[in-house]
Amino acid sequence: MTLHIRHEGSHHFLARVFDGRELVGLPTDHTRIDEAIASYGELGAQRFLGVTAFAIWYDGWSVGEVPLGQMRTDAANLANRLVVLSAVLR
Repeated sequence: MTLHIRHEGSHHFLARVFDGRELVGLPTDHTRIDEAIASYGELGAQRFLGVTAFAIWYDGWSVGEVPLGQMRTDAANLANRLVVLSAVLR
């Protein structure tokens, strides 16, 4: 499963989950990237039965597949890595 986070505007990030190319569940809105990551880390297994990790993408860049526990405890670091990748590799 892939967690895709997209910047929609000031303090507005849209998080969507895909299974391949198919959207699964409903998109969610968040005020920060780390908030989206932590939210799916916390509730991912409940929303998507059997899921233990997500491949996390932001702005065309990925930090790879991340276990739910790490998404909960390390969301700020993961978000920072995604923002840096996005800024540096453009």
